[in-house]
Amino acid sequence: MCTRTRAALRPIARPARQIATVLLLAGLFAGAPAAALPAPRLRALLKTARVVVSGEVTAVKSYDDDRVAVIDFTADRVLKGSLPGTPPFRLALVELHEGPSRPALTPGTRGLAFLRPASRTSYLAKVLPSGTYYEILPDYGSFASAPSKGPADGQAVLAARVVRAVSGQGIEPAAARALTFDLLTADNPLLLEDAAAGLADLHNPKLSAEELRVLRAALLRTDPRDRVRVAVIEAVAKGGVRDAIPTLQSINEPPAVAEAAWKALDQLGAGPAEKSLDADLASPDPGIRAAAVRELLRRDGAAAVSQVAPVAIQDPDLTVRRAAVDALGALGKPEGLAPLERVFADSPTDLQQATARAIVAIGGQPAIDTCTRLAFTAPPDAQRYAVLVLMTMNDPRKQEALARIAETHPDEQIRDLVTKGFQYHEH
Repeated sequence: MCTRTRAALRPIARPARQIATVLLLAGLFAGAPAAALPAPRLRALLKTARVVVSGEVTAVKSYDDDRVAVIDFTADRVLKGSLPGTPPFRLALVELHEGPSRPALTPGTRGLAFLRPASRTSYLAKVLPSGTYYEILPDYGSFASAPSKGPADGQAVLAARVVRAVSGQGIEPAAARALTFDLLTADNPLLLEDAAAGLADLHNPKLSAEELRVLRAALLRTDPRDRVRVAVIEAVAKGGVRDAIPTLQSINEPPAVAEAAWKALDQLGAGPAEKSLDADLASPDPGIRAAAVRELLRRDGAAAVSQVAPVAIQDPDLTVRRAAVDALGALGKPEGLAPLERVFADSPTDLQQATARAIVAIGGQPAIDTCTRLAFTAPPDAQRYAVLVLMTMNDPRKQEALARIAETHPDEQIRDLVTKGFQYHEH
């Protein structure tokens, strides 16, 4: 081996102080929290779109018996890409009116548009005048509408901040946090959902007075769809934002949102007030009653069966009774069998089937005993069904109960059902 090769393979000697300095710096950088990039949906749209503009629909012209329309869009701000000329820019957007699509845009609609060059298919080349056309991305939120110019301008400012963050300029944790709370004030559901993503990733869940004011206002808004409101509530729980507990305790409708708030309170270690849930069990809204049943059993377990039992047995709305039955089955505790036995004995077919599934879900000897009693004491049709349910149980202890039914049941057809099985007669 030549001298040069041996020298190259020889480890390089470094002063101990230099090595220690390198290790210290590495530890500092490894321990520093990386700045979270907020607004995941907005970032994804920005990445996919060739051009992103803020502006207003000024006119819509239909072609080919309204199968396709050209939207005249005046853009006063370009957030991504470049357009020829000077603002305001006038763009032609193609909109196909067939198959699933977003609501058609109408003159006066303002918002953020995430665009790509329109496909020049033979069909579009045939029906549209020659020109440069764009189309809105097919993704959810690719046109973020706003009710008026002020909110539209605010959306553009928020989007511009995200553009800067994803264009290599980065964003500090404090700026990312500020952007999250600014997104909470947006009218558009896309931006609200992006705010939820930021809430779930807060490094410090303790809020300032202004942050709490913004979050409280966002949680109490009733204009977003339930899905969006639930996303914000779930993010509060995931982020451990205990400052939001009093606001969450005040949410009691609509059902899906109230139930999400109750779940969030459980995760944050604070449940809804007992008085609140008692009132919700008597709510005139069936959805609220059903949600309250699920929350009581989720929170208090078998101790809540006495409160849920009357709902399962006699609520005037079958969907609420079904919710109570399903929740008792999901609880999986023998304490739930007594009300389920009463429901099974006197219910319409659909509810009876749901009750049977709940009894089987609880399982064990108590469920076998329940079905055995029903086989003797329920109305005749329900007796037969109880035997069938017992026969399907995956528990060898059922054989003793079935033998007793086969020997002592007063109905010959039920005895035959046990000994001969279900007989299907073709007519």
